[in-house]
Amino acid sequence: MLRIINKVVLLMFVAFLANAEKPLDVYIFAGQSNMMAKGSEYDKLPAELQGEQKNVLVFGDAGWMPLVPTEDARFGPEISCAAMLFQSLEKPFGIIKHGQGGTSLAERWNPQDPQSLYAELKSKVDAARASRPIRIVGMFWMQGEKDSKTKEFAETYRSNLERFIQKARIDFDSPDMIFVAGRVNPPVSKYPYVETVRTAQERCASKDYYFVDCDGLPKIKDRVHYNTDGLVEMGRRFAKAMIGTTK
Repeated sequence: MLRIINKVVLLMFVAFLANAEKPLDVYIFAGQSNMMAKGSEYDKLPAELQGEQKNVLVFGDAGWMPLVPTEDARFGPEISCAAMLFQSLEKPFGIIKHGQGGTSLAERWNPQDPQSLYAELKSKVDAARASRPIRIVGMFWMQGEKDSKTKEFAETYRSNLERFIQKARIDFDSPDMIFVAGRVNPPVSKYPYVETVRTAQERCASKDYYFVDCDGLPKIKDRVHYNTDGLVEMGRRFAKAMIGTTK
């Protein structure tokens, strides 16, 4: 009888180790202020999204922690996106988020610059991978307003985006990483080349690339940044695009 119990315990331990070593699927959220959510307000977040999402882990300075919006911290489309993804996937997954407002793809996100935000994101991904086995399966990108201010940046946006995606797939060891971008729509009066950037986001030729229409999502008074309702719907659109490509 004791031998049987010991065998069962051993099998359970082996199963635990096998499961512990199984890579965690991870989604990256990156971009500028509309990804970092300048217009978010906790008290306007739907009640079902205000709590901790125990099956969704976010990597940060303290390691992997459950995803939860807080009253004193900004949150973005990842909150509603994660909730919808988990409802569809029905398994735990991770998030790595990185970004900064007012940053262009042409300069601050340039993968060739060792001091760029891209380099910082890569370091964060490397640190996350060193902490446990992970598999980067998708990336959400909300960026492009800054490049819409400059003719040169706007006209090179498509080629820059295609190179960015290619480099990310190599650096993140994920050749099949799905890439979903939000199509920007800041006011033309302040961002004169926005239509050029929007066209570039529509016509990006990278494989497994998709763009999400953000037109019509509500914003705050500056007409640039999405409010909480807009961010929640943006996240849901992101999730629908990702789910639609993985089924």
